[in-house]
Amino acid sequence: MKETISVKPFNRITENLDIVKVISEYLNLKKAGKNFKALCPFHEEKTPSFVVNPEKQIFHCFGCGIGGDAIKFLMSIENISFPQALALASEKAGIPLKNDGYSHRDTEEENSIYAANEFASGAYQSFLFSEQGRAALEYLIERNLKETDIKHFKLGMAPSGTAFLAGKVADAGLPAADFVKAGLLKENGKSDIFRNRIMFPIFDQRGRISGFGGRGLEERQMPKYLNTGENRIFSKGKILYGMNWARDAIKEKGFVLLVEGYFDVIKLHVNGVINAVAPMGTSLTGSQINLLKRFTDNMLLLFDSDQAGMKATLRNLEIVLGKGFGAKVCQLPPGFDPDKFVDDYGISPFIGLVNKSRDFLDFVYDIYSKQHGISTPRGKSSVAREVMRYLSLLPDDIERSEYRKVLAEKLGVREEALSAYAADSPREYGEKKPVRPESRNLPRDSAESLLLGILLSDSRCWKDFLAWEGEVTPRMDVIARVSRDLLSRNMDLTPANLMAGVSEMDEAAGMKDWIAELAFKEEACPVEERKNLIFQDCLRKIHRICLCEKLENIKKEMNAKKGNGLQYNRELETLQTLLSELKKE
Repeated sequence: MKETISVKPFNRITENLDIVKVISEYLNLKKAGKNFKALCPFHEEKTPSFVVNPEKQIFHCFGCGIGGDAIKFLMSIENISFPQALALASEKAGIPLKNDGYSHRDTEEENSIYAANEFASGAYQSFLFSEQGRAALEYLIERNLKETDIKHFKLGMAPSGTAFLAGKVADAGLPAADFVKAGLLKENGKSDIFRNRIMFPIFDQRGRISGFGGRGLEERQMPKYLNTGENRIFSKGKILYGMNWARDAIKEKGFVLLVEGYFDVIKLHVNGVINAVAPMGTSLTGSQINLLKRFTDNMLLLFDSDQAGMKATLRNLEIVLGKGFGAKVCQLPPGFDPDKFVDDYGISPFIGLVNKSRDFLDFVYDIYSKQHGISTPRGKSSVAREVMRYLSLLPDDIERSEYRKVLAEKLGVREEALSAYAADSPREYGEKKPVRPESRNLPRDSAESLLLGILLSDSRCWKDFLAWEGEVTPRMDVIARVSRDLLSRNMDLTPANLMAGVSEMDEAAGMKDWIAELAFKEEACPVEERKNLIFQDCLRKIHRICLCEKLENIKKEMNAKKGNGLQYNRELETLQTLLSELKKE
């Protein structure tokens, strides 16, 4: 059964929710005439086809077909239900909801894990600032972090004892099972998982603590870093450390700075370089790449200058190039990471190095030319083969061609000679075309779309539509039902309000996508002189189509009963009635 909410708060939420502002928190929107455009977050593409209309307060992707209002966007991007999205929208609009059934805290289990993480974070930070945590606090201060920095990033300390957190949980009368699910206590609920570690809370995009990274306080402690185990709200392959603080800066700067560790992110952020993030390991995942793609098309990789860091840079280049990112690489002097470099030399020299970052081709070429040498034909051949492997990942043909020219010039060979080294297999990371259901192009689809297009463009037609006593298709029945509900609550029949009124069951048929697509198509509405004629014709056509479909269904039922030796008198009467109605058409 569809959940309801009182009219007044719902109206206030929708009226105070700006779809451009909502979506810009997740995507890098760019002005395009009266609309805004972005790369679609719901399918892979290199040319923006995701459009937001601020006047109609709707979005639509002309690539994969998804569309709707701000609440539909929140449902899709956050992967949450309508009640959860409505609660989240109420927070963004500053309109409180009194209905306890509306919560964006996902499930009760997930909410309990978030609560456990918040409690643990408070306990770890309290210990850090206690007398027993002095050694850990001094360690952080020695790494040039101020008390305000430590509190901002909510750093804490898990002591070496086996039951510090377990004891705090018991003293507070909290269920140990929640902390077990959160990956903070062992299965028995009496032993801590994190011990003798500096604790880094890991935040999701909405600023909630979804997990922890723990760094061993002793250099010999193994593993050096320990992350929260995978659970309902934490997956290290889907989160980037620092993303909750960095996303606005990434959009503003036009690129993301990818570094290796927690301390690197923190040190850069406290020194004003806020567009820096770090993966939960040295290699990016597809989910992390897709997350970054929402905010920028450009990436600067800055991993440690040791051999492991260089290998990590090369691995990540393969992924980001194939996803269509413009990629550069910044190299620090041997033995330095961003954290140490800023401590030793300051932020200005660091920014100077960033400004001198090299294009990925120069970086890759230097790596392999040093490895193979280019003084011999064999060396040139080896370098060409290695570098062409990266160029073959580029999804854009022109970009790939131009880089091939640069490589030929560097090697001192004819460009045609490099064609032999082009990858024969399809590029793994290239753009994947979205899979959309093929249009059946039935008369019913055409009549429905034309009818709704007229309704969306001319409010005068709604009265005639709602007074129509003939048959309507299931989709038009949803439109009628939702519009009557909106009018009964004194709400305007706008595309955004229509989409907001579509139930989850109706949405399974793609109703919001359909409404959004038609709302964006100005040409869906016929010229004024013929509008009413076409409008009435669509109604009659839909009525006739529905009668024909009912007729076919009755015939099938009659044949089924006849084949089983059953009476079909009722079906025969219905058939005759339908035939009589069709003759009147």
